[in-house]
Amino acid sequence: MNIHFQSPEYLSFLLGLLPLLGWAVWRFFQRRRQLARYASPEMQQLIMPLATGRKLLLRDLMILLAGALLLIVLARPQIAGRTAGASEDNKGIEAMICLDISNSMLCEDIAPNRLEFAKRTISKLLGEMKSDRVGLIVFAGSSFVQLPITTDLSTAQEFLGDISPNMISDQGTAIGAAIDLARQSFSDRKDLGKAIIVLTDGEDFEDNALEAAKAAKEAGIRINVVGVGTSEGGNIPTSGGPLTDETGNMVVTRFNPEICQSLASAGEGVFVSSASQASVVKELKKQLDELPKGSVSGGSDSSAIEDYESWLWAAFILLVLEFCIMGRRNKFLIRYNIFGHEK
Repeated sequence: MNIHFQSPEYLSFLLGLLPLLGWAVWRFFQRRRQLARYASPEMQQLIMPLATGRKLLLRDLMILLAGALLLIVLARPQIAGRTAGASEDNKGIEAMICLDISNSMLCEDIAPNRLEFAKRTISKLLGEMKSDRVGLIVFAGSSFVQLPITTDLSTAQEFLGDISPNMISDQGTAIGAAIDLARQSFSDRKDLGKAIIVLTDGEDFEDNALEAAKAAKEAGIRINVVGVGTSEGGNIPTSGGPLTDETGNMVVTRFNPEICQSLASAGEGVFVSSASQASVVKELKKQLDELPKGSVSGGSDSSAIEDYESWLWAAFILLVLEFCIMGRRNKFLIRYNIFGHEK
């Protein structure tokens, strides 16, 4: 049975239980030595018939073991489960998706607007990347990792739904910063193909995006660019009406295919621009399938099954037993000879 932990950092606290275990054993023998100074075992039985050092040690051990089991529960043990027909060893690539969330992506020159079109395209693409490791980066005037690279594509879909321009107040289109951040987000594995997928309207391009794309290419990472928008463009809707400039004129945002094509060329990837999400996904998937695939743990063909209940029940039973045993012999338990109490 293959068990892994979703939050393994809690397992490090198990080491903290070792000094407590040593203290419990030391206390047991220290107590025996102290009692031996004053009375023989037979005399101790006559003087203190309800006291028992062994039960006290057993109680301490049960508490420590229950604590260890609860730490395992916090670490979220999971069993790898597979659906019918899943391969024993998933093969895939690593991909970081960089999504432009600047205000210009709210333009409605492509239905329903550029940002929603891009998000729906990503959602469809994730549905085709069942055995791949994928991460999400959002950018405008700055960028940050929305979701570190993972095989949990259902979580990626959830994070995708939460994306909005409000996540970054710094406006602009810092594509280069997003590409650099994506390049640093990949694993060090050499057997996996790696790709960066940028979805942007290419407007207000303001940093060293071409240099970033070339650096990614030198690192063995392809840059694929999805252009979103039209050359005719449109206004940028806001809560107070269309966005205007300092002179009061309505701002018109237009898709910039030149910078998108340049980025894809510099990164030896593909540039795709279409009003059809299916066409975009088809072109991207064709290019991604050309990359070398390696063994990838997890994936959508396998599912992690939470396995904390058995550990939790074991901890609960130990605590109940500890309560019953207690530090002194229980008269009721002695009467019915429960848990090995002698009459």
